[in-house]
This record gives sequence, C-alpha cells and structure tokens, in this order.
Amino acid sequence: MVQKLVPFSDGPLREKKVLSLGFYRTGSQSLKEALTILHYKDVFHSSAIMDAPAKFASLGAAADDNIACLPSYTGRHWNRAQWDRLFGPCEALTDVTPYSLDLLRAYPEAKVILVKRDFDSWATSYLNTLFLPSSAGIIPWLSGCVFEPMIGLKVSRIVWKFYMGLFGVCDLQKAGDRQIIRAGYNRHYDLIRSLVPPDRLLDIDLRDLSWEPLCKFLEKDVPVQPFPRLNESKTYAESWTLLHRWAFVGALVKIVPALLIVAGLTWWSKWYFAGNGRMI
Repeated sequence: MVQKLVPFSDGPLREKKVLSLGFYRTGSQSLKEALTILHYKDVFHSSAIMDAPAKFASLGAAADDNIACLPSYTGRHWNRAQWDRLFGPCEALTDVTPYSLDLLRAYPEAKVILVKRDFDSWATSYLNTLFLPSSAGIIPWLSGCVFEPMIGLKVSRIVWKFYMGLFGVCDLQKAGDRQIIRAGYNRHYDLIRSLVPPDRLLDIDLRDLSWEPLCKFLEKDVPVQPFPRLNESKTYAESWTLLHRWAFVGALVKIVPALLIVAGLTWWSKWYFAGNGRMI
C-alpha cells in the first residue's frame, strides 16, 4: 500500500528536473554520475537501494500499481503526490524506465533523456548481464520463489516485474525472448519520442553521450573533469550470485533448527512408543 512506502532518501521535496527513460544497460549509471557532477541533488538510481529491502520493496509496490501487464497489477496508478512520496528529494531520476508513462504524466515539465544503443549490442548486454543471472535456471528460480521469501526478501520477484514491464509481457520467460524484446525495445523508444516535445527531449546514442550534448540540453556549463564512463556488468553478475548464496544460507539457517526439532521428536516418539510396547 502507498502509505507503507519507504522514501528513497530523506530531505525536502524538490522539483523533478530530469527523467532518464532509456532502457537498462544504456549508460544509466554513467548518466547518474554525470547528473550528480552537474549538481542535481539526490539523483536516483536503483543500485543505491539494492541493499535496502524496505526501499526496494517500495519500487515493487510502484510496479504493482502502475505496470498494467503484470499479473499483480492493481490499477491504482499513482498521482504526482504519491511519486513525490517515493522520490521527494530527487531532482533527477534514472533507471526508472518501467514507470515511464506514469512519470511523464506526473512530471510533464521535466526534461527527458533517452539514451539508446544498437539493438543487438544492447540485447546481448541485457540478456547476459541482467536477465540470465537473475531469471534463468533453477538457482534464480529457487532463490526468488523459495529462499528469498523465507528470509523476508522479494528482490528477485521485484526485478522480474521490472523486466516484464519493460516489454509489456505477463510471462517472465518472454522477457528473455529476443524477438519479443526487440519489439518492446522499439515500441518504447518510439512511444517516448511521440509523447515528449522535441524541446524537452535529448534523444541520443550511447556512443555520443558526453558533456557537450548533455550540457547544451540541460543548459549547464561543461565540467572540467572527464565524462564518467562506468560499466557495472561484472558487478551486476556478482551481485546476483551473492544474493542467491545469501538467500540459500539464510533459508538454511531457518530450516535446519526446524529439521533438527522434527528429527528429535521423531526419534523420541519411536523410542517412547517402542518402550511402551515392550512394557506391554
């Protein structure tokens, strides 16, 4: 429910000046750092709350209420006040693409940055860095459906909702189908271009993302330091491996005492009833 949302960070409510609505793996981490260097306050990127389950759960609540393709969809689309409750202090939002349409409605005055990549290059990066480590195979399934819920986590399930929301599908496996994701990728970029006026849109290829076009669009002076070029692909893969291991160990810690109790009760009952039998 909205009243249970945990804000991204504490601070005063600020105007949302920039929305970055390119897909994951299109330089969102680099752009987050660049916007921070340009003095935008509390720039949001989901990596900042991966280790904060309550805050991450708030993004899951936003998905359920706003992403229509999800099986968990409630239809309670958020208004500006509700988005402000989650992102209040943030002047710029990156890594929020699954909520693009609702955020555009909530913040029509914000400038929009749309970073794109060649589809084949992007799809390979998305599949190998994000989708396969988090969603494909028995280990991610056990982590998301069995182990994480046992220790009060929903990280995998929330991320699965993001992937389905990107491509408008209700089946997670379709978010790994190359033909389906191509159609979803093209549809998203075409839709954003059709909705955002040209004077509020920076439509740019990742290869061309640099200080000059960004600062011209945002009407900022070009910084002295080099444009940040971050590639978190290895970190993402390692993070999923750590999450799966942690969830397994955490679930095991909960299971083992219960199993020992059951084993002890079973042994005691056999001993007790066997003893009674001999006494008879």
